[in-house]
Amino acid sequence: MKKGKIMFCSSAGGHYTELMQLRSLIVKYNGVVVTEKTKLSLETTLPTEYVIYSSKNDGWIYFFEYFYVWCVSFYYFIKYFPKVIISTGVHSTIPMCIFGRLFGRKVIYIETIANIKTPSMTGKIMYRIATDFYVQWEELLEVYPNAKFGGCIF
Repeated sequence: MKKGKIMFCSSAGGHYTELMQLRSLIVKYNGVVVTEKTKLSLETTLPTEYVIYSSKNDGWIYFFEYFYVWCVSFYYFIKYFPKVIISTGVHSTIPMCIFGRLFGRKVIYIETIANIKTPSMTGKIMYRIATDFYVQWEELLEVYPNAKFGGCIF
């Protein structure tokens, strides 16, 4: 399979750690990872592309940073033109998932393990965007009735 036909997206920190639990799938399907550039993500041997870290706490500059994330995400989407996008969140991955849906791709979202009974902000958005939405806690099926329970990925 050509590199990048399955794209794995996450932001930094715990979401990236969750995504790395899918490492065997990334290798098996010759996937490419798109994430924010951090010390941890730079240590990987997996094929990886980077977007900048942007935070709502950055004030007005955040709008420019997030616009840049959208532009870079579109570039990576066109570069790899994935058939499937798998995401563990958060906000820096939303643009890639939206591009995937606009181009008729399968978008799989895995809600964070950190939320047991309440939805995350990204989860609320991705529930409407994703073609397949997975939760790691059965309790979240009450919040997301059309989700699939996949169990813990750790």
